[in-house]
Amino acid sequence: MPATAYIKDNRLPRILAGHPWIYQSDLLPLKNAPDDGAAVTVRSQGGSFVGKGFYNSKSSISIRLMTRDKNEELDEAWLRRRLEEAIDFRKKYCKPRECRRLVWSEADLLSGLIVDQYGDLLVIQTLSFAMDLRKEAIARILQQLLQPKTILERNDVASRKYEGLSESISVLAGQPPAPSPVRIGSAQFEVDWMRGHKTGTYLDQQDNWETVGSFCMGKSVLDCFTYEGGFAIHAALAGARCVQAVDISGDAVTRCRKNAELNKVSCEFITANVFDHLTRLVQEKKSFDIVILDPPSFTKSRDKLEDALRGYKQIHLKALKLLAPGGLLATFCCSHHVDAETFRAVALDAGFDTRKNLRLLATFTQPLDHPVLPAVPETEYLKGHLFQIA
Repeated sequence: MPATAYIKDNRLPRILAGHPWIYQSDLLPLKNAPDDGAAVTVRSQGGSFVGKGFYNSKSSISIRLMTRDKNEELDEAWLRRRLEEAIDFRKKYCKPRECRRLVWSEADLLSGLIVDQYGDLLVIQTLSFAMDLRKEAIARILQQLLQPKTILERNDVASRKYEGLSESISVLAGQPPAPSPVRIGSAQFEVDWMRGHKTGTYLDQQDNWETVGSFCMGKSVLDCFTYEGGFAIHAALAGARCVQAVDISGDAVTRCRKNAELNKVSCEFITANVFDHLTRLVQEKKSFDIVILDPPSFTKSRDKLEDALRGYKQIHLKALKLLAPGGLLATFCCSHHVDAETFRAVALDAGFDTRKNLRLLATFTQPLDHPVLPAVPETEYLKGHLFQIA
């Protein structure tokens, strides 16, 4: 019989609205606390059933709700159903891709679990204590459902320490993978499964790479924070006249060059601090038809939001000065702490300061294989806009 936890009345509305995270401060004192990673029944202060979840005494998120069905047990059969539902959602609603996200944590009602697919290789991240306890079962079920050649865990994630977990990388099934090319978007990219960012690389900009690329034929393009060259290579494949791509990481730029060779396109890749490089380009009175801004998150916490917004405004100011009338600015933000309207306001504010009128041509978000639950704001993080200088 699962242990029972009771939520304070004043903390209940957020949970009833659909958010799965129950913090220690949301709970009345626990009697007979369960083991970390074990199932717990959650009730209101008055005793009404709320849901069932997994408990962790080491985390500020004491309970992650997994079901609101009192008749559903959090056993392996439940885990299989949820994984099947996540895979079926991608089959029904998502564009067919060789590489895609199969499980997106809270958005797939599997808080603390990420699964990415790279062809016949699956990479999982177990970011909660409960999911980490169940990773062998997760790998076994995925093998039965999809028959991949390899299942790899990429649990070298700093946030695991907040769950009382150490970092680890290991092969859960099959053979250790060697770096190899896969199709992401419309291009080939060589992915280093053991050392690349996230689960090997980023899979959430594929649609946006293709959309922005479709505007690049015959244009001069500046791609800032290029990482492994996603926007730059798609611009070149679409027939851009010239592409300059900048990143502060020498390792990333080396991978960009390999990826450009893989796709038989020519780009100029520069290792530099993007802020400094943009300043130099402005001083040299350079101009481009299209500027792309896709920086890493400028803030991981809400208390740094104002600093982040200043950083976003600075790069927009510099980028807009490099665009002639009619030029295009594609700009992105990957922090869930910055909502789409706030991000758009930053760009418009920079437009006002540079005396540039911005015409909105397109808005961007994360693809459907990274679904959003509106009741869980943390699931919605990627946003972007394509502006024309009017």
